[in-house]
Amino acid sequence: MDARSNPNVAAVLVALAACLVPYAIGLDSAVAQLPAPSPPLATQPRSTSQPRSVSQPRSVKITEVPRPVEPIQADSGLIEIVPEDIAVPRNSSVTPDRGRADTAASGRDTLSAPRRSAQEPLPETLPAGALPQETLPPGEIRERLTPADVVASLYRFYPEINQARQEAGIAQGDLTAARGAYDLKLKAGTINEPTGFYENYRHGIGVARRTWWGTELYAGYRIGRGIFQPWYRERETEKGGEFKAGLVAPLLQGRAIDEQRVAVFRASLARQMADPILQQAFLFAARDATLAYWKWVSLGSILEATRELLDLAETRGEQFEAGVAAGKFAEIDLILNDQLIAERRAKLLEVERKFREAAFKLSLYLRDELGNPMMPSDEWLPKEFPTIEPLPEDGLASALSTAISLRPEPRRLELEIRQLDIERCLARNQTLPRLDFIMEGSQDVGEPGSSSDDKGPFELIIGAAGEVPVQRRKAFGKIQSLSAKIIQVQEKLRFARDKIDREVRAAYNNLELAAKIVEQTQVSLEAALETLDRYRFAFDRGKIDLIYLNLLETKANETEIKLIEAQEYWFMVLAELQAVSGLDPLDQAALVSELPPSDRPGPGRLPHIDLPELDQFNRDWERRAGSEEEQEGN
Repeated sequence: MDARSNPNVAAVLVALAACLVPYAIGLDSAVAQLPAPSPPLATQPRSTSQPRSVSQPRSVKITEVPRPVEPIQADSGLIEIVPEDIAVPRNSSVTPDRGRADTAASGRDTLSAPRRSAQEPLPETLPAGALPQETLPPGEIRERLTPADVVASLYRFYPEINQARQEAGIAQGDLTAARGAYDLKLKAGTINEPTGFYENYRHGIGVARRTWWGTELYAGYRIGRGIFQPWYRERETEKGGEFKAGLVAPLLQGRAIDEQRVAVFRASLARQMADPILQQAFLFAARDATLAYWKWVSLGSILEATRELLDLAETRGEQFEAGVAAGKFAEIDLILNDQLIAERRAKLLEVERKFREAAFKLSLYLRDELGNPMMPSDEWLPKEFPTIEPLPEDGLASALSTAISLRPEPRRLELEIRQLDIERCLARNQTLPRLDFIMEGSQDVGEPGSSSDDKGPFELIIGAAGEVPVQRRKAFGKIQSLSAKIIQVQEKLRFARDKIDREVRAAYNNLELAAKIVEQTQVSLEAALETLDRYRFAFDRGKIDLIYLNLLETKANETEIKLIEAQEYWFMVLAELQAVSGLDPLDQAALVSELPPSDRPGPGRLPHIDLPELDQFNRDWERRAGSEEEQEGN
């Protein structure tokens, strides 16, 4: 067919090339189906229509994943793997809420609460009121520092969390780079031989594009003028040049899956894996910050209790000084009391050292607007712990189910299994022969370039090419290796779930026992205070000496400190339970911050003991003295 005799042939070829180019450009549709990170959106206000609990409020958001992970069946190596087969759902990022809860502290079911929607985005900023009070404008009234202040500051500024956030950017960059295998390539070149007998000039330009299904498309234009060697006559074109378009399509190996698609799949799953990494970093950094906060609160209360014990000795010392001067007390009592004052001052200094050390540790998590560590002021110290709420009957079962579904470790391992399974699919496909279908069409246009005039007809080439390694050891070896790796990760996943179950059970058991310890310690403190007041009444009447009274005061103070430490331990175990359950640290911290102050005895809040009448006290003391004499006689 001669283009000069039938000009429609050239027009058809030009139209074919024009159609192939936009088709190649538009092939992003398959790749675009892969999950992509959602842009940051505005923070959604928290709903306050449902009551929430301390130990199980709304959870850290994570997309539900089917269990167990079903491997992709690719035994034949001929299955069609499309992006939907392996792409995990979008928006599976960690989305702790940014604000504090607005629900009332009263009327709350301790362990029941709605979960956050899995579609809420991960905002980058926190609303007003979520930062520590130090960041408020000058003139604002600073309140007591709460766990919500610490966790909100931690979420926004803590370096380890910011470091984990960069995993998403790294994975997104790798995903973009993997999609670069499907970029449209513009090719051009010129080769000239200006000297010698065979003087010729060749120029060409074209485009090429790899499709999602492994087909290579190309189209272009070239022109060759001059005198060519007889054995290179194909380099010559008509004076108008030559248009060419073609494709190379895999029929067996590389059709269902190839290395380029695997790279995109792996990068897409790595992008999803960045979210559990951030979630895990936030969960356990928030747990450490909360533990540091309660240690700071506890030592602050212990410091106040130790100071009260010192004040007793100093007040008594003033009384002894006046009594010795008046001749009512022996000087030895004054010297002994001075010894007690020195001992208690040394104890106070030791507790203050621990308190400052706890404040330094807390400052690692509490940061200002510039992200620098901020020392908590003594004025921010809460005067008492929050109220300890009882646990519901089904708390353990609910905590177990929540932990298994929300903890990030199983999610990461499931994604790792999918990555390995995709690579195994590629290895199975590589056991097939390489067989490609080839088609190319070309048409010269314009006047004849030489006297032979052999470039005019439309040329169509159709064929196939293939190869296969006979032993195929590379492919079979990769299948064996990847299958073993999948079993390894499956065992890791099994152990991770077992470990989560044990962690939740241990934390829940500790929380139940810690509440009972608090109750019994409070009973012990109340009894110790009543005993101390009775013996102090006896000391004022000369029935016991200062040494015995000091022992009782020290014992009561130690019991008071034990109650403080028991409450500290309960809230620390609560933070541990919240972390191992995978719950949203911001929600949890906000709920704890909303609890009403505890009415348990503590520094500055020791109960008043009603002592008996003097006659009744004397009769009781005489009975006690008689009992002691009887025991000594025996």
